[in-house]
Amino acid sequence: MIATTESSVNLSTPEIFLGRNPLFDAAGKLVAYEMLFKSRESLDDEGADDLAASTQVIVNLMSHFGLEGVLGSSDGFIHVTEKLLMSNTLELLPPKRITLEILQGLSLNADLIDRIKTLKNMGFRIALECTSLDPQYESILPLVDFIKVDLATTSLENSADVFVQVKKFTNATFWATNVKSADDLAACKAKGFRFFSGTYFSQPLVMRSKKPKALQISLMKIVGLLFKDAGITTLEPIFKLNPDLTLGLFRLVNSVGVAGHLQISSVRQALVTLGQKQLLQWMLLLIYTEAGNTAASELQRRVVNRARLIELLSQHEDITQPGLSDEAFVVGLLSLAHLVTGQSLAEVVKQIHLAEHLENALLHHEGILGQLLVLTDAIEAVDFKRMEVSRSHLGISAQALTELQLEAIQWTNELDSQIGMAKR
Repeated sequence: MIATTESSVNLSTPEIFLGRNPLFDAAGKLVAYEMLFKSRESLDDEGADDLAASTQVIVNLMSHFGLEGVLGSSDGFIHVTEKLLMSNTLELLPPKRITLEILQGLSLNADLIDRIKTLKNMGFRIALECTSLDPQYESILPLVDFIKVDLATTSLENSADVFVQVKKFTNATFWATNVKSADDLAACKAKGFRFFSGTYFSQPLVMRSKKPKALQISLMKIVGLLFKDAGITTLEPIFKLNPDLTLGLFRLVNSVGVAGHLQISSVRQALVTLGQKQLLQWMLLLIYTEAGNTAASELQRRVVNRARLIELLSQHEDITQPGLSDEAFVVGLLSLAHLVTGQSLAEVVKQIHLAEHLENALLHHEGILGQLLVLTDAIEAVDFKRMEVSRSHLGISAQALTELQLEAIQWTNELDSQIGMAKR
């Protein structure tokens, strides 16, 4: 019997934490997000996500933000417990966009197997966490689309045995999680994995070895001048001497809606239209832009999301102060600049003559902006316990934090879509 949402769970519990674990294909392209939910009460429980947290966030996603606002054009993976599988909450979700992830340890019975078959027929895809092939899962393997192997608990050598066993029953795509290094990634590809996730992808080391390009050097020069309140007369010649920079400026201004219905046709007009604040933000954003580089594209998406989240957090009623949100957005954009400039963050900060308190926030996590960076790092690492400690220290409720995360994600997806159009 399928349980109704109302009889299965109390939806009034507000203390929910949200995490997103990005999944990438072999080319480094973002293909999906694994959505992770935890109630505050279950932070010390290392087991599966509880039904209350999953249901609360699923309803919130659909009723307040819409799945498109949270996932953008990517698909979503959601952990499912026995109760969640048997509830009708899942039917709120669009089957073509969602993969239901069955974690190791779920005990199957005839009712659950029938329900999984029904959900599969509705269009949902099924993922199965697999450290070794438990005989009870053989009956559902033909229904499975993804096999998740956690490298933290299953070595690549042992995963070979899983491959052999599972391939007897399914042609599912193998997904390696907890990929921590380039060596891990190469080994996984050689073993036949096609989806990947882990800390390696949040720290794109391959980009650190690059020397700064002329475009990035010009951008850093402009950012430094903007922090010195330089005027258009000083800035305009730099753009005119750099066609790539001017082209990027025109595309952003004309396509992202900054200029309204006005089509920009000159550098001076673009600079006047943007104004100093927005010009600074766009120049910082362009530092992360590298056409055709999927790693750079994901890094750009990540830095925009963290900048917007830090900005929103700085506007919280217990934190806000004049001028803080503008500084917060800039700090967020600068916080990952070292990953693309080929320089240390200290070198980047030195070039652009930041105010001392902003420099200390970036380099030493000092002050309120530094604390917001710590919280953002915890969110990106999907470290729920660290999120709890940090948000509690800042005086932000778990409910407010989740709502601001969702708002930042939605804003980032909308901007990402606009930037995508600007690059065409």
